[in-house]
Amino acid sequence: MATRLRPTPRTLRMLVRIGIALVAIAALVVAPVLYASQPSFLARYSNLSAPYKAWTTSTHKDVACESCHVPPTVVARAAFSARMLGEYYLSLVSSSRELDVLRPPTNASCQPCHADLVSVSPSGDLKIPHRAHVDVLKMSCVECHDYAVHEKNAKGTHVPPMTACLTCHDGKRAKSACTTCHTAKAAPDTHKATDWVVVHPLQQTGGECAKCHAWTKNWCADCHFRRPASHSTDWRKKHATAVKGRRNCEACHPASFCVRCHGVVPQLNYNPATKLVK
Repeated sequence: MATRLRPTPRTLRMLVRIGIALVAIAALVVAPVLYASQPSFLARYSNLSAPYKAWTTSTHKDVACESCHVPPTVVARAAFSARMLGEYYLSLVSSSRELDVLRPPTNASCQPCHADLVSVSPSGDLKIPHRAHVDVLKMSCVECHDYAVHEKNAKGTHVPPMTACLTCHDGKRAKSACTTCHTAKAAPDTHKATDWVVVHPLQQTGGECAKCHAWTKNWCADCHFRRPASHSTDWRKKHATAVKGRRNCEACHPASFCVRCHGVVPQLNYNPATKLVK
């Protein structure tokens, strides 16, 4: 009968040492790294508490920080783990530090989950040619989706605001027609009239305007605060003639504006019903 092999005392000591080393590594390295990599750990830093709170209500609340903010490479993830190990031990001695370890997501970080670049919004109202923006124009995802996770827009949601789109879609850099992006918001026939800019204050009907224009807080003022095309460098010389044909100065200018030059409010074609847009 074969004799059962027994480990020698030296082998037993070596196995015990290896076991102790593994336990020490798990307790002093692995566990701290796993703990420090949790979003809840980052929330303790004053500069990250607000972004963390916004993240908890976003569609990315189940996605770990490093999945988006660390490039998806072995070297980058290993460096992040090493950094967070150090941050864990630093947090034991200092609770007032700010942490700067997360970088804006790259397209490479987004595409593992968002490989299917959609062309229409979930609601069906917006045409979103993602491939044209990402593959052709080489744009970064965060250029448009800056409210996706860590901030909320003016309406309190994570949806990119229309103002972000208009950064490029200004009619020069990119098309600005409503139908460029919207599937169901073509300009009504009334808007195609040559005198629409003149008569539109008289044709407001209930909340119809808001269906298209209420994407900003004060949409009338947003438009009226832009310098009209007629107000060119020689406008001071030409405005008297223009007022003879049509006067709506009071829509943008208070009475004191005219008084500064004229001394009084000119009465030519004056319409007291015209209200200042605020």
